[in-house]
Amino acid sequence: MGTREYVGKRSDSGIYIYIRRVPKKVAELDDRGLIKKDLGTRDFVEASIMARQINEANEALWASMLAGGDPKVGWARHESAMRLAAAYGFNYKTTAEIVAGSDNDLLSRIEMAETVGQKAAADALLGIIERPKAMLADVWDLYAQHKAAEFEGLSPNQMRKHKGPRERAIAYAVAEIGNKPLDEITRDDVLRFRDWWMRKLVAEGLRADSLNRSFTDIKGMLSVVDSALHTSFHTPWEKTRVRPTNKTRASKRPPFPLDFVQQHILAPGALDGLNLEARMIVYGMVETGLSPSESANLRPQDIRIDAAIPHLDLPEREDRRLKTDYRPRQIPLVGVSLWAFKQCPNGFARYRDKEDSLSAAINAFLWENKLRPTKAHVLYSLRHTFQDRILAASAPDRLQADLMGHEFDRPVYGEGASLRQKLDLLERIKFKWQDGAPT
Repeated sequence: MGTREYVGKRSDSGIYIYIRRVPKKVAELDDRGLIKKDLGTRDFVEASIMARQINEANEALWASMLAGGDPKVGWARHESAMRLAAAYGFNYKTTAEIVAGSDNDLLSRIEMAETVGQKAAADALLGIIERPKAMLADVWDLYAQHKAAEFEGLSPNQMRKHKGPRERAIAYAVAEIGNKPLDEITRDDVLRFRDWWMRKLVAEGLRADSLNRSFTDIKGMLSVVDSALHTSFHTPWEKTRVRPTNKTRASKRPPFPLDFVQQHILAPGALDGLNLEARMIVYGMVETGLSPSESANLRPQDIRIDAAIPHLDLPEREDRRLKTDYRPRQIPLVGVSLWAFKQCPNGFARYRDKEDSLSAAINAFLWENKLRPTKAHVLYSLRHTFQDRILAASAPDRLQADLMGHEFDRPVYGEGASLRQKLDLLERIKFKWQDGAPT
């Protein structure tokens, strides 16, 4: 039954009302019987929006009532109270907060509660529903609950990579601080946890990024929770970043030297030990600057071999999230990359949403076959090599950004570089390659 089924109209005034009987399954828990709420408008669209808000609040309240002893119930009931208060034009405050505030606010809430005459709404207006205790171990669940809509754009592997480090950060914090209520965590607790991380960095030879990422993930989750629940749990976790030293700074991926790519990676038979898809992914990255993730997740419709200018089309997608807002782009295919995509015009099903295993397998092969100048050189380094090549070719900043999928840090006008302009550049700098073999 849709929300419109709960919208009625007063015959005497023509004003719409929200009207719904409490479901039988919660009738013993909610004594309101028939719920009526004057929506104060004769506009059906406006009334429908207001009725939906009230109905969502009631549904959340009933769900929390039915959940019994579930630890999430307290927050569900609190959120329901917040929605009900908002439906009557008030921000939710606890009774203590209301009493400590202005007399006008207190009197307005009492007057509205008496007018409404329904217990659930009156409790919400008067702050009877206290904020429950959220524990440190609950952070991921609370975060995921309020981030669910944004998770829709993540592939299963992206979701795994998003969830894993955040759950790990919480587990580390619980182990050191204890599973304390979030509103009882002090700055001393957080600094003690940071000291634990500092000892871990030294003992295990980790990078400062490991510590900073852990705190960033926790703060990020708490900020989402705070925004949804009108709390301030993130406050003790601020300003915890550690400045990297030369020893703890993460190393950058260096580009492959051009001669190394031509003479080793593109040497006849150099990659024959890889399976066809892995081999074509490497060749496909050479002249496009794609990342391993972008390569692994190309779809047949993204590979335009038969176009007037063969190219890759990387659009926004519903089934996975691109790394940044600037990654959608078109890249002409030339040289070894054009040849590679002709071999696999439908993409790389073996590695779809498995970019981690792809990179691990290729990096291991390259190292074992002396196709990495140093340990720091990895598959992703081909993207850095591509960037250096287009820079050395004196490509305008906008053209570089359009090819790499980077942010252009000046006002953007027009459609950017055309496929023809990109093609002309890439034809000038491409490596030597003819009919499936280097020349």
